[in-house]
Amino acid sequence: MPETPLGAFLRARRARLSPAEAGLPTAGYRRTPGLRREEVAARAGISTDYYARLEQGRQLVPTGSVLDAIAAALRLAEPERAYLHRLAGHRRRPLAPPTGAPTGAPTVPDTVSGGTVSASTAALLDTLDAAPAFVTGPTFELLAWNRPAALLMASPERRPAHERNLLWQVFCCPYRVRSQGNVAADGSIGADLVASLRAQHADRPVDRELIGLVRRLSAESPAFAALWDRHRAGPPGPGRLYSRHPALETGVLEYTVLPLPEEGRHLFAFLAPPGSSARRAFAAADHRSAPSPG
Repeated sequence: MPETPLGAFLRARRARLSPAEAGLPTAGYRRTPGLRREEVAARAGISTDYYARLEQGRQLVPTGSVLDAIAAALRLAEPERAYLHRLAGHRRRPLAPPTGAPTGAPTVPDTVSGGTVSASTAALLDTLDAAPAFVTGPTFELLAWNRPAALLMASPERRPAHERNLLWQVFCCPYRVRSQGNVAADGSIGADLVASLRAQHADRPVDRELIGLVRRLSAESPAFAALWDRHRAGPPGPGRLYSRHPALETGVLEYTVLPLPEEGRHLFAFLAPPGSSARRAFAAADHRSAPSPG
């Protein structure tokens, strides 16, 4: 029986929940980490055989109430509960704003990226003239960015299309933006991006673009592959980027993430510490060209 996304997610989450976290006795030998199938089934109030069929891909239509019971048994956070429903084919409580761009909303080409974003989004990017800011699409492709962001990301407009992606910037950037702080299993920008990538594509498991992106990043970055295999799901949130950019002389940039009206799009904005050389460099970036990648 081929592995299903639903079964893979359930197995991964079951393996990560310890008996102690579930309030179960910890004494005795266990061959594998995490809970046993029968323990999850008992906590969810369903039969062990039924739960086993879900993990094995042989039970294709679980009800919403059963999914909620399993989510509670596995102690899933709300974003992962919604992700579980989407994996099972239930369009329940989407993780990103469900509305698309308003009909007839004007779009403009961004002068830096050449992408197309709404006029209001382009204006917002222009107002953030002293902070790197950019807009990403559903697979975190870079759609538009301001000049400080071009400095931070080493002139993405000069890079091949597959490198104009925030995931590539975090996991594979030649400026070595990648660091352990950026790809830690919990609380890192890399972990959040991978979790969001899963969440946004829960109902498109055979999407060729997504499959190709995951294969390419997994081949180039063991850290990405490890995070993808954790099957965590959730929206991106604010955090820190650990940077080793040679022109900035700073190690940490705080950032925030804003969901945009268009489904799957987000705006990221970064802020250097007050008085730092990085903040001065970003403020000056709008009046000069960003350095070419080395």
